[in-house]
Amino acid sequence: MLLLLVACAAAPEPEPRCTVDEASQVLVLRSLSFVVADSEGISEGFDLDGEASTEGGTTGCGIADYTTASGNEGIDNAFSRIVPTLDATEARLSTIGALVQDSIDSGELLITVEIGSLDAWTGDECVAVEVGQAEGDVLLGTDGRLLDGQTFDREDGAPSVSLVDGHTRDGALLASGLSIDLPVQILDVALSLPLRDGRVAIWPVDEHYAGLIGGSISAGYILEVASGGGVDPAVGELLSTVMSLHADLPGDSCDAMSVTLGFEAVGAYFFE
Repeated sequence: MLLLLVACAAAPEPEPRCTVDEASQVLVLRSLSFVVADSEGISEGFDLDGEASTEGGTTGCGIADYTTASGNEGIDNAFSRIVPTLDATEARLSTIGALVQDSIDSGELLITVEIGSLDAWTGDECVAVEVGQAEGDVLLGTDGRLLDGQTFDREDGAPSVSLVDGHTRDGALLASGLSIDLPVQILDVALSLPLRDGRVAIWPVDEHYAGLIGGSISAGYILEVASGGGVDPAVGELLSTVMSLHADLPGDSCDAMSVTLGFEAVGAYFFE
């Protein structure tokens, strides 16, 4: 149903000023899941288009944005709107989430985040962020999740997200400009979902890290896949309908859908 990996696209402009090196901090994701808004319109995520859109309004393609639990408005996460449709098919979100977690726990899916030039979690204006993949045997704790402090190899032949600049503020690391390809398998179809204009937020929590990844996925691409071979025609037609109804980015073209994923991560190392 879904196997999720991370690959890369071209480096954003302008060229990054911050760098990763041997002293960079490495994190590995131990959980990854889609963020879904609740019935009150509360969702964590990012304001990707700089607008606080309302239902039927002139911004955000007339798709209402969400609000964070702390009251920040304009949160773009239109993927939440298609979850009920997915849950009515074989591609229900709970099944997708379980398969993703199984892939992480088995070591098949090791997504890494390298953080370079980090001097402090508050007020550091030049922090490098690079997302990639690792491989190797994994050790799990009593909770069934990856243990902290393991060492992995960089995955041979697997590209990583090009280096982007970030900054820290109020105890969180923030970066934008990420372009991530998400190779997935939904039903019997192998896909590569392009997440563009991506943002990431990471913050320490006790002995691990929490974070969010958000961006836009082309609605046209999803519609093309849904109408292609290998997808149940009824499922494809259903997805085509909801994608066309709920695409909220970018600007007036309304040809992409915003999505947010949440994750937990622990510290790791690379063999050099």
